[in-house]
Amino acid sequence: MEHTAKAEAQELREKIGELKDDFTDAARTAKDRAVKGTTEWVKEHPFAAIGIAAGVGFVLGILVGRKSA
Repeated sequence: MEHTAKAEAQELREKIGELKDDFTDAARTAKDRAVKGTTEWVKEHPFAAIGIAAGVGFVLGILVGRKSA
């Protein structure tokens, strides 16, 4: 009985390890795709990218300024 529980626990640990590895691979793939897509978009639309970055910086500056006051 005790041996069976240990074997089942070990099997469960192995399955969890495999799922963790699968999740890590999927997350890495998603990150790589996002970075590649963003890089390509910025190369195709440099002025839009600068405008978006400036807009985000402006909004963040206003928000930080309000919290400081």
